Amino acid sequence: MRRGIVYFVTGLALISFIFTGCARRKEPGEKKVVAKVKRGAQLTPARQATPATPAERPTPSDKPITEERVLFSFERNLDGWEIPDWALEKDDHVAKDIEISKDVADEGSSSLKVTCDFPGQRWTAALIELEQYLDFTPYREIAMDVYIPEDTPLGLRGRIILTVGENWKFTEMTRAIPLVPGEWVTIKASIEPGSYDWKRTVPDESFREDVRKIVVRIESNRKPVYKGPVYIDNIRICK
Repeated sequence: MRRGIVYFVTGLALISFIFTGCARRKEPGEKKVVAKVKRGAQLTPARQATPATPAERPTPSDKPITEERVLFSFERNLDGWEIPDWALEKDDHVAKDIEISKDVADEGSSSLKVTCDFPGQRWTAALIELEQYLDFTPYREIAMDVYIPEDTPLGLRGRIILTVGENWKFTEMTRAIPLVPGEWVTIKASIEPGSYDWKRTVPDESFREDVRKIVVRIESNRKPVYKGPVYIDNIRICK
């Protein structure tokens, strides 16, 4: 009786094996592939990317400034500074005239006087520039002093702009510095590699080696309304 039961169960298993397709016949020539893993080795996901290491950004020095070289003191003449022709033709550029003046001075006895006419209600600027090839290596900062009379309304700001390199890239300071009526205000920016002082530009070693223009721009963003002088003196580089 037992032998009959065994034969019956074996027959059922064989029928199930054939009809369900649980077994697959190995094709001729097919080899069995076995992955070999060394003992103690860790499995790594396929095509795992190695994270890229970003290039290290230079950091400007935090050492104190100990040396200055005055480029323009405006004691005798304009030294090539001018209001560019294109600015004289634009309604939103309001510098009317420049001259050497003994009205006020930060260093020496005279300064550069820019006569302006800010109408208010919209952005306007008074701009002067010097076009000259300059190498500021190894200096760390460019700076200048700006004065507006005591009765000037609040709201004027000053900014340095540099045009650099063979492509004459126009590079302005990240922020404009508020001017204080009746006081000399220093406007300065780092020109060291890695500086954050310039819009959409991170200076490298070549930035300060090939300066083509220095620009000073006095800005009024809708206010104030002001017609009168702005004085600039002591343009310098520092290290």
